[in-house]
Amino acid sequence: MTNHVLFVGAGNMGSAIIKSYLKISGTSDVIHVIDPFVSDNTKDLLSECKFYESFTDLQDSIEFDTVVLAIKPQSFDEISRDLSNFITEKSLVISIMAGVETKRISNSLNKNAAVIRCMPNIAALVNRSVNVAYIAKDSNQSHKKRFENIFLSSGPIKWVNNEDLIHKTTALSGSGPAYFFLFIEALAKAGQNAGLSEEQAMDLSIDTLIGAAALIEQNRSPEKLRESVTSKGGTTAAALSVFMSNNNLDDLVSEALIAAEKRSREL
Repeated sequence: MTNHVLFVGAGNMGSAIIKSYLKISGTSDVIHVIDPFVSDNTKDLLSECKFYESFTDLQDSIEFDTVVLAIKPQSFDEISRDLSNFITEKSLVISIMAGVETKRISNSLNKNAAVIRCMPNIAALVNRSVNVAYIAKDSNQSHKKRFENIFLSSGPIKWVNNEDLIHKTTALSGSGPAYFFLFIEALAKAGQNAGLSEEQAMDLSIDTLIGAAALIEQNRSPEKLRESVTSKGGTTAAALSVFMSNNNLDDLVSEALIAAEKRSREL
């Protein structure tokens, strides 16, 4: 039996999930994509998919087993009515939209379809996303399995039993890669200010983070790793004392996550 999967949106996140699904799963599903702004490069990379510019281009006879909403949350109300014509009560709707709760999705579609809310991150591009997901307890377990078949190839899945936690994980792991990218920028800029060339400072900063990530993947204790490279009275201790003075770093990170969570709830 052929399943029809519809992706609404094929931007960076949507196309990354599709790409990993096609590459690793060897799926026999027919994947349809609606995105009026999709690039030719994305179409080439995902040549096995069927692309459409709008819902009016879809065949009326198609009822989708699974729909993945990979669009900006501000666009959901605009497409919900058209989308409802192509799903049934047996369909599974998966949303990776930030801030949009499952109840709002169900009410807008008015089809009583199962809804799973997921917050991946941009590392899906290299199959290393952290996919935090929520499904109502009374949902059919087959829906959960269907979701895992699509998303597991893009990275590990972390289930939560309280939808409100999605706002918090959005702030931590959903937006998290950008925090590390920003720190690399700051580290490289400091290195350049200290006298290194721009290329040297950036290369050293990037490669240092890559090495640190490999270490922490083997030993998942950042505290132990930090202590192992921090000699009393040494250069690392001197630098860390600045970060940790008056809880400067802890307070700044906490403030950043609170701001991200607040924005998630506003969307």
